[in-house]
Amino acid sequence: MNFQTSSHCQRWLFTPEALAHEREERHRRTTEALSQAQEQRLDRHAAAQDNTGQPAKKGKRIRPPSLAEEAVLLKYYKTKVQDMCRALGYPCKVQAAAIAFLSRFYIRHSPLEHDIKDTMLACLYLAGKVEEHYIGAEEMCRRLQQKEETLLNLEPQVLQGLGFDLIAHSAHSALAGFFMELKGEKQEDATSDPADQEMTEQQLSDARRAARAAADALLLTDAPLVFPPGQLGLAAMRSGFNKAKVSFSSILTHIARKAAASAGTSQDMVLGELKAAISSIDMFGAEGSQAVSSEEAKKIDRRMKACQGMLVKSAACLEKQSSFAEQQHSQDEAATKGAAAMEPPTKRQKIVEM
Repeated sequence: MNFQTSSHCQRWLFTPEALAHEREERHRRTTEALSQAQEQRLDRHAAAQDNTGQPAKKGKRIRPPSLAEEAVLLKYYKTKVQDMCRALGYPCKVQAAAIAFLSRFYIRHSPLEHDIKDTMLACLYLAGKVEEHYIGAEEMCRRLQQKEETLLNLEPQVLQGLGFDLIAHSAHSALAGFFMELKGEKQEDATSDPADQEMTEQQLSDARRAARAAADALLLTDAPLVFPPGQLGLAAMRSGFNKAKVSFSSILTHIARKAAASAGTSQDMVLGELKAAISSIDMFGAEGSQAVSSEEAKKIDRRMKACQGMLVKSAACLEKQSSFAEQQHSQDEAATKGAAAMEPPTKRQKIVEM
C-alpha cells in the first residue's frame, strides 16, 4: 500500500503546532465541562446542608491534570502496551498499530472522559485483528487478567473515535525494509564505501537490535503523528548504527540518491532534508527513552479517575433531570387531555345530538 495516498498520511500526520492546537481545544472543552460539574456538585452539597439546618461546608475542588500530565500518563500506558505485546507474543507491527490507535484516539478525546487503561486494551485487541495476529477477547483478557465485558463494550466506541480508520504504517516495517535492502546491497557488493563491506555480522546484528529499541522509544512520543514512517525508520536505523559504532553516512547517501532519482529532484536537497528530519526525530527519541515513574503515573491517574467520576455523575444527574422533565411533560399533556374530555358539550354539540 502506497503511504502517500493512504489515510494514515492524509488524516494522521500533523505539524507540531496543529497537534498542540487540537489537544488544547479538546482539553479546554473538557475542563469547562468539569468546572460546570464541580459547580453543580457544590450547589447540591450546599442545598443538602441547608435542608439539615447546618452551616454549609465548603466542598473540595479537584484540579484536573494538565496537558503535560496527560502526556505523562499516556506514555506510561504506552509502555504497558509494549509489555502486554511481549506477554502475548505479538510481533512489532501489532505493538506499533496498538500504540498508533491509542495516540490517535486521544488527540480529540479526553482521558478525563475515557479511561486510558480500558481504551488501551481495546486498541490492543483491534491491532491484533488488523495485523492478522488475532487472539480472542476471552483468551486475551484471561492472559492479561482484564475484564472481557469492558473490552467488548469499549471496542465499538474506540472504532468510532478513530473514524473506523485502522490504517497504520509503522517505523518498524520501514526499518525492516532498510535492513533488507542493506543486506541485498552488501551481497551484491553495491555500496561505494569499503568500510560498509567490513561490517561484521555481529555488528549488523547489534545495529539491528539497537535500531528496533530506538523505534520502540519513538512509539512512546508524538513522532509517529508528525513524521512519516520512512523517516522514523531511517532515524532509528542511524541510532542503531551509532550504538554499534558503525558508520552510517554512506548508507544515508545511498538512500538519498535512490529517493532523489525516484522523485526527480536533487540528491543534495533530499540528503539535507533527511538529515534535518533525523535530527528532529532524534530529540523525540531522547524523550521516548526516558522512563516514566510508576509512582508519578499513579498520582496522575488517581486525579484523572476522580475527574472521570465527577463527569459521569454530572451526566447521570442531567440525564435524570431530562427524564423527569419529559415524564412531567407527558403527565401534563395527559391531564390536559383528560380535563378537555370532561368539559360539558358545547351548544353546537347538543344540537347535533338532538
